[in-house]
Formats: sequence, structure tokens, C-alpha cells
Amino acid sequence: MTPISLRASIPWALLPLALSTSAQSPKIDEDPTWNQARLEAASARIQTQVEALRGEKFQRAVNVKMSDTASLRAYIAKREAEMASPGRAHRDECSAKLLGLVAPSLDLRALELEVLESQVGGFYDPSSDTFYLMDQMKGSGAKVILAHEFTHALDDQLYDLDKILKTANEETDSELALRSVIEGSGMNLMTRWATAHVDEYSFADLMSLQSMGAEVLRRAPPLVWKPLLGTYTAGEAFLSHEAGKSKVVASDQIARAFREPPRSTEQILHPERYWDATKRDDPVRVRFDSAVLPDGWTELAQDTLGELALALVTTPVADRKGFDVSNPLAAFGLKFTNEPAKGWGGDRVILLARGDDRYFQLVTVWDTVKDALEFAAALESTAPKVYTGARDPASGWVPHFTPTHFEVRTSADSRNPTAVVVRSASLATADAEAFAALDVLWVTEPAPKKLPAETTGGSTKDGR
Repeated sequence: MTPISLRASIPWALLPLALSTSAQSPKIDEDPTWNQARLEAASARIQTQVEALRGEKFQRAVNVKMSDTASLRAYIAKREAEMASPGRAHRDECSAKLLGLVAPSLDLRALELEVLESQVGGFYDPSSDTFYLMDQMKGSGAKVILAHEFTHALDDQLYDLDKILKTANEETDSELALRSVIEGSGMNLMTRWATAHVDEYSFADLMSLQSMGAEVLRRAPPLVWKPLLGTYTAGEAFLSHEAGKSKVVASDQIARAFREPPRSTEQILHPERYWDATKRDDPVRVRFDSAVLPDGWTELAQDTLGELALALVTTPVADRKGFDVSNPLAAFGLKFTNEPAKGWGGDRVILLARGDDRYFQLVTVWDTVKDALEFAAALESTAPKVYTGARDPASGWVPHFTPTHFEVRTSADSRNPTAVVVRSASLATADAEAFAALDVLWVTEPAPKKLPAETTGGSTKDGR
């Protein structure tokens, strides 16, 4: 349930910056097109400026090249091969569809790629120390993107960003938390650069970037665009130590966030739960007994969703809309959590398979019983519509992905009184007793002081 892992700049994430600099940003009269020579000249200057703002030096040269959509597509495939296991995409799609976040028939992968291909202004490849500027970029606003991407390059040289991301072990919550640090660092220094170098770009050029891919964003569900935007805006606020705020972040604070990363999106969305030792809130671990599974079923994957993802799940269906980049105030009104998702203490997902059948079990743990009941009540109103027709594609049933059974139950037993268990399945039979029998045992454990990747991350098997 996370966007494809890229080190990239998304033009519409620059919208708050464009509005905040509009009063002082002049009109720039220059050729709006970019080529290799112009890119190299601008890059040499901006890299030096990035070093001065951060107080850190690049350890080696950063190459720059122009790119196109075909090259971006190839890079995305390369990154997935490097960073994701074969069953990752299937796990995420099952989770999203069995929770009702998107329609079972939606080609989620194709939509994600369409958003990226229409939106990415530039991307940084850590394996080759190379930044690529997309040939669709026009005007002086591309310089702002250069400042963002060179921050990624600098952070990569200092902290090895791919190594950090791999410690998440494909866990949705941890990945989004780590990406929030990465993108928050890029956003913070980019904002500082834009404030210090208003003579380098124009407000009109920044605003023109917002129209890139506007049509696909208007029809994309929040699952596709909201976590992506959240890593930028909530990530910067996290580094600023206060939700919704942006300020200059000292290099030593950025270093701490990379070297001792936040453990959850809860800590990203509520920065005091990371930065303030008296309010530190690390996630409770939920552990499944996957050695004892229902007869005939095999485990495909496990994952932890986190507060940001569960806020999507508890968003009223009527509010699950696309993102309108034509509205200049759209980014300012966005919230990346909600009341039913606050009070999150931890969660765990397990996904089982039996032929075309899929069974999804989510165990969530909350800070209080009141929080648990509030989450359960919200889920009752946002639950996916359960399919009751014939189990064949001609009738609208999509194997693996169509919810045919769904249940939310609170837990009052000794395992944890603040737990809420969500069970969903896509079964080729309408037998309610078969669904009732599907239940994987679980226990909760306090968060350890250190979280080994092999015990806390997500997992996927090769089978589907």
C-alpha cells in the first residue's frame, strides 16, 4: 500500500512553496526549454548552493542527464527489481482491495505508473550518482526541482538511502516513515534554496508545473496520491518538530532522523512522539502464529499498515476523491490522519491464499479502549461492499480481489483489550461457515528498544 520507491520530485508537491514565494518571485525572461548544456551549468551552481545551505560537502560528483518517459519507465522497473520482492505488489493490491480502498477491477499498477509518468519532474538514481531531469520540464521552476534532487544526492552520499530503506523490510508503515524523512529533507532545503534565490525562478513557472498530469490526479483515489504527497509535506513538518509547520532544520537534526529513524508514520504525523523523550511512543508489536494456519491455506505475506494508511481506510467513502491541482489551496487543507486513526498503537496484517481465494486479517492495537471502539465504528461505516453474486468474472467477481466476506470485531479477551480485528476475504464459495473458521492466532508484545528487521518488517512469499 505504498507508492513505488523512487527518489523523485513531484511538481504538484511544490504548490505550497509556489504560493509562499509568489509575493517576491520575479518574472524570469529566459528560454523555457532545457538541454544538456543548460542542465550542467545550472546544476554546478545549485550543487554549490545546496552545500552552503546544509553545511555539508558532496563526497563525489553528481552526474546530470536529460531523460524521457521511456527511460523513466525503465528506471522504475529497475528500482522495483532492486527494492521489492516478487510478491510485494500482489500483497499491496490485495490489502487495498479487500479493505475497499479501490474497486476490485481497478488496474492499480497501471494507474500508479500513469501518475508517476505524468508527474515526475526529475529523479535521482543512487546506483549511478546521477540526476535525470525529465524532458517535459519547462521554465525556471526546474531549478527548484534541482535543489530538491541534489539534497537527495547529498543525503544519499552521507547516509546511504537505499540501505536505510531496506531496513524497513517491505513494511508499509516503516517505509512511509523513512521516505518521509527523505522527502522532508528534500523539501526543507528546497524551500530554503527557493527563499534565498528568488531571482533564479518565477512564480508563473512554478505554478505552471502544477498542471502536469492534472487529469490523472483528478481521478486517482487517495490511496495512490495521498501517501506520496504525505511523505513530502508531513515529512517536512516532522523534521520541523511540529505538525503542519515548516522551518529551517539544522543539519544535526536531519542527521539524527537518518541515523535513528522514526519507527512509524504515527511519529511522522505527531512529531512530539519522536522528538520529545517524555512523549516518545514506539509501536506495539503484533505477532501472528503463522505455524498454525487453517487447513489448505498458505501464507503469502505479512505487513504493518500504520496510522497514515489506516486514516485512508477510515476516510468516509464520499470523501475519497482525486486531487485537484487547479485549486491553489488544495494542498493547504490536506490532512494525513483523522480522529479514528489517532490513538494507533500498532498493527499487523497477514494474507493467506488457497487457489484463487484470499484471506486478509488485520489486527490493530490502540492506546485506549475508547480509541479502539472509535476505529471500529469508523470501519463499520467505510467497510467495502460485500459481493453476493455468482463467483465468475462474467458476473463481476475478480479473483483474489473482490471482497465476499468482511467482519470487524473488538477484542475483550486476555490478548489485548484495546485490539480491533478486521477480517476480509475473497472466496469462491458463499459458505459463511468457511469464512468464520478462518482465524489466525496472534499475540501482542511491547516494542523492543531495537527492532531487528527480520522480526519487525513485512514479508512476502513467492507464491500468489
